[in-house]
Amino acid sequence: MTTRILTPFETQVDRLFSDAVRSLGAQAREYAPACNVWEDMDHFGVELALPGWKSNEVTIEAENGFVTVEGKKQEQVAEENKEEKSYHVREIQSGSFSRSFRLPTNLEWDQANASFADGVLTIAFPKRADAKPRRIAIQ
Repeated sequence: MTTRILTPFETQVDRLFSDAVRSLGAQAREYAPACNVWEDMDHFGVELALPGWKSNEVTIEAENGFVTVEGKKQEQVAEENKEEKSYHVREIQSGSFSRSFRLPTNLEWDQANASFADGVLTIAFPKRADAKPRRIAIQ
């Protein structure tokens, strides 16, 4: 399978199209959670907005220069109300998603850590020591 990374513009167009299709009553094929990709002096990170999700519903894999986050969530049906609901607005997603991000080559992939708090999944990769900026003394 070939992975294609969308540009920020393509991502916004894709989200706009998905929202338009969803508003017409058709179910969008795939959910794409909003994300932030950031970098500071010591780390490179990815944050995904996953309100209502649990950590055991999400998997993270770093391989071949990409980090892929996948999730699968079943729609919860209350036991006492098993009849089909009729939604007027339905924006809270269930189902599955997969997002991939290209990683820079200057990271310590094996030292990555992930945390899940307040509906935000954060994955941080420390930068290699030789990739960090350093001052050079003038002699």
